[in-house]
Amino acid sequence: MGHALFALIGILAGAVPALAGDTTYRDPRQPSFTLLVPDEWTALRNDKGVMLKRGDSYFQLGVLGEAISPGAMLVRIRPQFERQYKQFRELEAGRATFGGQDGAYAIYTGVPPSGISSITRIVTMTNGRLTFIAFEGMPADEAQQRRPELDRIEHSFAPDAAR
Repeated sequence: MGHALFALIGILAGAVPALAGDTTYRDPRQPSFTLLVPDEWTALRNDKGVMLKRGDSYFQLGVLGEAISPGAMLVRIRPQFERQYKQFRELEAGRATFGGQDGAYAIYTGVPPSGISSITRIVTMTNGRLTFIAFEGMPADEAQQRRPELDRIEHSFAPDAAR
C-alpha cells in the first residue's frame, strides 16, 4: 500500500513540471491587473488590455473606462458575433464570478471570418468604475484540449481594487 501511494505521488509529481513554465502577466497601467500565462502561451499587450495566445486559441482581456453591467455588456457585444459568424449559435449564458466580482458569461459557436469552426466564451464584470471583458476563443476541434488552460487563465484574473 505504501509503495503504491509513493508511486501515485511520483506520477502526480511528474505532471507538475508542466506548470513550471507558467508566468504571471501584470499590466503596467493603473489600475492594474494580473493574469496567469500558461507555459507555451504568449502575452501581447495592446491598447485596451492584453492578448494571451497559443496557436489558434486566445484569451483577450479588455478594460473599458466606464461601468457597464455584465448583462448589458453581453447584450451590446452579441450582435458583432452574430454578424461575423456563419452558423452562429449561443450555447450557454448565465452568471459567473470573474476577478472576484459578480459577472456574466455567454458561449457562442459558429464559423468566424477565419473559416475555422470556433467556440467563443465571453466573460464580463464591472467593479463599479471599470468594465473588464474577456474573450476566450478556440477552434471547436481543440476545445477539449484548450478549455482547461483557458479556465486557469480566467480564474487567475485579479484586478487591482477600485480606487
